[in-house]
Amino acid sequence: MLKDLMISTDEGIRLAKRVAAAQNCSRREAEALIVAGGVQVAGQVVTDPARRVKDLQAVSVNRLVSMAALAPMTLVLFKPSDRVANLAWLQDMAGLKAAQAGLWGPERLAKMNMPLPLAKPASGLCIFSDDVAVLRHLEDRRSPMEQEWMATLGGEVPGSLVKALNGPGLRASINRQTEQMTVLRIAGKDIDGLDLGRWLDSQCPLQDLRRQRVGRLSLAPLELGQWRQLEAYERF
Repeated sequence: MLKDLMISTDEGIRLAKRVAAAQNCSRREAEALIVAGGVQVAGQVVTDPARRVKDLQAVSVNRLVSMAALAPMTLVLFKPSDRVANLAWLQDMAGLKAAQAGLWGPERLAKMNMPLPLAKPASGLCIFSDDVAVLRHLEDRRSPMEQEWMATLGGEVPGSLVKALNGPGLRASINRQTEQMTVLRIAGKDIDGLDLGRWLDSQCPLQDLRRQRVGRLSLAPLELGQWRQLEAYERF
C-alpha cells in the first residue's frame, strides 16, 4: 500500500484535478479549459486532461481562452462536393488553423455533432456544433428547418420539371437559364439532399447541387473550403 502511494505521488495528479482545484470549478469545466488549449504546464500548452503533473510543475490558465472553452460553439463550413463531411474532415479544415491561432485545441472538435448531414455529392453549408440548444433546434423533426438549395442542371429545363418540384412545403423557381445550363432555386423543409440530387439527375444531367441556406443562416460570406465560428448573436 505504501509503495502504491509513493508511485502515485511520484507520477503526480491528473491535470484536470489540479486545474479544478486551482480555478474552483468542476472537473468537467476544467477538462473543457484544458481541451480548448487554455492551460499551460511549465510554459507549454497541454490539451490532455489526463496528463499527470507534479506539485512543483507550474500550471497556468489563460482566462480569455477559458471563457471561450466554456461557451458553446457552432462552426459553419462551405463543403466541397468531393469531400465527406465528418469529424476527420472538420479537423483537417479547422483544427490545425484554430490551434495555431490559439483559439482551441483539436480535441475540442472531437466532441462536435453534425446536424443536417450533407452527403458527399452535394456542396454547400455544413454545420458542426456542441451547443445543445442549436442541436435541438436543428434536429427537431416536429418543426424541421427550412433549407434552400441551388441546383445546376445541363441544358434548358422544361416547365413541367419546375412544376413537379412545387408542392406542399416545397418551392422551386428558375434562378437563371441558358442553352447550356439551368440553375434552379429550391426551398423547403425536411429536404434530403441525396434524394433531391438523385431525382434531379434522373430528370436532367445534374452538374452541381449546393445547400445555400439553413433557416436564416446563409452560406455567404464563405467561399469554397472556408469555415467560420458563429457569433453569439447569430440565429438559425
